[in-house]
Amino acid sequence: MVVGPTNSQQGFAYFFFGFALLWTTVSFVSTWREYSRLENAIATGHARVVAGVVTEFSPMPVTGHAMERFCVSGSSACFEYSDYVVTSGFNNTSSHGGPIRAGLRVRVTYVGNSILKLEIAEP
Repeated sequence: MVVGPTNSQQGFAYFFFGFALLWTTVSFVSTWREYSRLENAIATGHARVVAGVVTEFSPMPVTGHAMERFCVSGSSACFEYSDYVVTSGFNNTSSHGGPIRAGLRVRVTYVGNSILKLEIAEP
C-alpha cells in the first residue's frame, strides 16, 4: 500500500516554496535597486575617487561578526564592508581572501560607503 503525503506535509511544502519565492524576489529587487543607483552615479559623474595608502586597517575576524574597515591616507574617506552583507559594491574581506592590507597603495571609486572600483598598485 502506497501512502501519500499528509496535509501538514503538503502545507509545509507550500509554505516553504512561498517563503523561498518571496525571499528571492525581495533579495533581487533590493540588490537591483542598489545596483541601478550605483550605476547611475557613475554615469552622471557622482562617483568619487580617492587615492592613497590604506591606513587604520581593521580586518574582519575569520569567524565574522564584525565589519572590515580601512581609511585612505590624505583624505577623510573611510570604508567598511563584510562578506556577510549583501551589497552591489565591493565586500570581500581579507579573512576570506580579499586584497586589502595595511600599507597598500589604492585608488577607490565610491559612492557613500559603497566601493564601486578598487585598484591596487603593484608592489
